[in-house]
Amino acid sequence: MSNIIQSCLSNIAIIFLMHLCITTWLNRNSNTSMKHTQMGVIAIVSLAVIAMFYLPIQYGEYRFDLRLIPLVFLALRWGLRVGLTVLFITSAWRLALGGEGSMPGVVFGMILPVCFAILYSSLTQYKGKAKSLMFIFTVCWLISDLPIIVFVPDGWTVFKEIFIIRYVTFIIIVYVLYLFIVDSERQIQFKEKLQYLAEHDDLTGLYNMRCFVEKIQQYRRNAKQTPYLVMVDVDYFKAINDTYGHLNGDLILKGVAELIRNKLLNNINITVELGRYGGEEFILFISGMESEVNILRVLEELRQEIEKNHFYSLNQKEAIRVTVSMGVSKIKNWDNIYQTVEAADQSLYISKEHGRNRICLEESLRFQPSM
Repeated sequence: MSNIIQSCLSNIAIIFLMHLCITTWLNRNSNTSMKHTQMGVIAIVSLAVIAMFYLPIQYGEYRFDLRLIPLVFLALRWGLRVGLTVLFITSAWRLALGGEGSMPGVVFGMILPVCFAILYSSLTQYKGKAKSLMFIFTVCWLISDLPIIVFVPDGWTVFKEIFIIRYVTFIIIVYVLYLFIVDSERQIQFKEKLQYLAEHDDLTGLYNMRCFVEKIQQYRRNAKQTPYLVMVDVDYFKAINDTYGHLNGDLILKGVAELIRNKLLNNINITVELGRYGGEEFILFISGMESEVNILRVLEELRQEIEKNHFYSLNQKEAIRVTVSMGVSKIKNWDNIYQTVEAADQSLYISKEHGRNRICLEESLRFQPSM
């Protein structure tokens, strides 16, 4: 009995160590590609399942382990591709170990339960509810224990002797692991939310100034692209606030930000980063254009689109017309990016000084609207 308890505890320890490793991996690689993240998860779960092969729980002549739990959880949480990849790796390893029960163990203890879990989740649009999870694991457990009845001498007698303690232990481990996973996912989501709030303006969803400067630094080594900073100011915004109220003013800022985002991010010919400088001012990073004429053409199209757009008040009864002024400056000194910000701001001042609703590139007024 002591050997059974020791082996069972070893399997449980592997499962929860696996969960700890996955949680640590996800927290440390939250900004990496999905492919890189999935590769780490595949490696961790594969090692955990393989470790269980060498620490079986033995009851008489029957040997089993808890490999089913991580395999099914993985398939439900990470989907078909990741689940089948780990299933292939671990099944191949188990078959390579050989032994009389290797083939039934792989078929009934790994392949069929995982396939059932994937099929059930796809047909029922499984959403991670505890009740559905218990049903899935109960069916998977029954599938995995079929070899006892079919292949073990006096299998039905053995099954009746161990099924209660085995099933109860199995479900308790599943439920505790489920609670750990839910808690970890909530922590990760909370961390991601905090990171988003730390990097983005809460009104417009654009990068805040600190994050904006960090983001554009990644382009400093790309000498083939000509980089520009653009300051965009909503004209007469104080008058808009005074006339329509601050809530409508916020609505206009969100609308202008959305229009800028849709117009520039959908342009595949340029590289763009967008930020809110403060108040009614936005800051844009644009690179990839071959000449100043092209960058000005893109910005003029944006200016015209904002001018033609109707921004509606909260009650949807008033159409508010908005124009913007822009100041543009080429990035010449990456080590002092705020020098370029100041230059773009000076160009913006010239645009506003000459009547607003126009663009100025490095103190040279361009694209005045037709009167």
